Amino acid sequence: MLCAMPGPHPELHAAASLPTAEDILERSRAKYASLKSYSDTGTVATQYHSTVEQHAFTTYYRAPRYFFLEFRKNPKESKERYVIWCADGEDFQDWWSTTGNTSHHGRNPNVFALASYPTKGSALQIPPLLFPKAAMRGPISDLSKYHVAGTEDVDGRPCYKLVGELALAYKTGAVTDAHPTMVWIDVETLLVRKVFEDTSTTGSVSTTTTTFEPQANPDLDDSRFRFTPSPAS
Repeated sequence: MLCAMPGPHPELHAAASLPTAEDILERSRAKYASLKSYSDTGTVATQYHSTVEQHAFTTYYRAPRYFFLEFRKNPKESKERYVIWCADGEDFQDWWSTTGNTSHHGRNPNVFALASYPTKGSALQIPPLLFPKAAMRGPISDLSKYHVAGTEDVDGRPCYKLVGELALAYKTGAVTDAHPTMVWIDVETLLVRKVFEDTSTTGSVSTTTTTFEPQANPDLDDSRFRFTPSPAS
């Protein structure tokens, strides 16, 4: 009796047709480095034990150094804000409503590392990709031991899902503990749509989910990069 040979399994065929994780990340990093301008709106959802908070942020960038990021902590319940801006293409400044202080950082990209705490890590997500020569540390730029785990939709957009781990190594020699990290990269635009970090320990749940609505090469005039701190801010 002749038996029909089974055809290729569709899931195996789909997996075989995906590019490698290295290729996806390399092309995504090259995409960001080539942008003339960039903008996004996004959210950061943090969970610690049973407490969940939802934060919001907005980013504007115009090559080579015009930059603006505003982070709004739990905006439904708080007026806390943190802003980084570079309105002249030279001097990075930051302001935090909690302290009321404005700091000037010149061309030093360390302002983004300092911003990690008040922005729940969002300041370290996309800026290292926009300023690759600064060699900044971040969840996407420092993802390691990663592989492609197929594709998933994020807000209706097909995305490559990369699963790996993150351990940030700093110039001081300090290295953070490695923790599971997942990154979703838009199949068409190669822009990051979502990042999930799990820093939970035994008996303690701690996760951060950052989502992005990115735009490549939008028209941005100088007013997008200006910010004047005031008591009313």
